[in-house]
Amino acid sequence: MYSQVEMIKVAKLYYEMNLTQKEIAEKLNYSRATISRIIDAAFKAGIIKVDIQYTLSSVQKLENQIKENYKLKKVFVAPVYLNEPKLVLNDVGKAVAAYLDEICENDSILGVSWGTSLGHVVPYLKKKMLPNMKIVQLNGGVAKSTYSTGSVALLEKFSRAFMAEHYHLPVPSIVDSQIIAEAIMTDSSIEQALELGSQCNIALFGIGNVSYESVLYKGGYFKGDAYEELIQKKAVGDICSRYFSVTGEVVDQHLNQRTIGLELEKLRNKDYSIALAAGKEKADSVIGALNGGYVDTLFIDEELAKEICKKEMWIYDESSQII
Repeated sequence: MYSQVEMIKVAKLYYEMNLTQKEIAEKLNYSRATISRIIDAAFKAGIIKVDIQYTLSSVQKLENQIKENYKLKKVFVAPVYLNEPKLVLNDVGKAVAAYLDEICENDSILGVSWGTSLGHVVPYLKKKMLPNMKIVQLNGGVAKSTYSTGSVALLEKFSRAFMAEHYHLPVPSIVDSQIIAEAIMTDSSIEQALELGSQCNIALFGIGNVSYESVLYKGGYFKGDAYEELIQKKAVGDICSRYFSVTGEVVDQHLNQRTIGLELEKLRNKDYSIALAAGKEKADSVIGALNGGYVDTLFIDEELAKEICKKEMWIYDESSQII
């Protein structure tokens, strides 16, 4: 609709010369509405890009409350500036990426799960050359439907960020029987990935909640009434496709035996067991994961932190200080 020359000219006058839209309209003999449309077109064409720079700080009082009550190594509570799920997850992911930059070393083995939350870490990973580092997928990510879990792409992006070797786990998270699961795990390449997952000193994973919007549900892992049965068994969340109750106990041993990937109890022995979650609807999921002792480092948002405090009946200051 507008030429590139027009868009660049208006963009320069608006952002580099700091003229108002009214001043630009008078200068170029356009209407003010046209100038507004040209600026919008320049955004869509990628000529104008906005980079909002700010230091991400934690909400201290909420952070301390959760850290002290659960005896965690580290808690980061991202402030919620706008209650938009994508923006909130971006801030949580940004904080996780910065922490990984601090702790990952050349001899590290980083185990990563997959899911929506992990996808918000990747854009903020800093390039860091760690050629001896290994990155391994913690749980199978092949969907049983046309829905893509994105597990392969996610693992490869982590690998490129650290310039490190990566190991896929190219199998479904959950299979039809324990016999099938055991047979798959005897394959040499699968066995290698599982062993590396067991050995990893850093485990990074999202905490999923039990919802029909879940990636596992959409991925076709549950047939018939199986998911409803999981809900009836009081499942509140999953880590690495393994479901637990609010007290942190595995809710379905049969399902657990059909799941391929790192077992929950092994998370307790990692140097870093890092979980991220956002949205107050995940409060029970996070509480269950913490009660199970599967997490020692937690990255969440302010609204989720407040909901956890309410459910645990902890007293906290509504005007929590950001540090």
